[in-house]
Amino acid sequence: MKENTRSVIIYLIPVLMILGMLVFIPLLGKVVPGFLGEVFAKIGGIMWTPFGLEGSMAFLGLLAVFAVNAIRRKKEGDEFVSMEIPEHLALYTKGTHQNAKDS
Repeated sequence: MKENTRSVIIYLIPVLMILGMLVFIPLLGKVVPGFLGEVFAKIGGIMWTPFGLEGSMAFLGLLAVFAVNAIRRKKEGDEFVSMEIPEHLALYTKGTHQNAKDS
């Protein structure tokens, strides 16, 4: 499998899980009996009301973005880069700092 295809599949997993939650929570409300089924039905009903749908989609979308970003950061490693300053520039900056301090 190519690296690009594997990356796309890995990044799609959180998004598909979020979409699955959006579909399966109301479905569980009809399938699961008892109190737990009523809880899922109530959450599903709130999620699918006009204002609740936008809010839940925004929340789940943000959750998907955070999940994909966490996967990307784990894969790419540390973001911080150590900067190497050439010796002639390092001496120049120290000299100007001293001159500015003396003024």
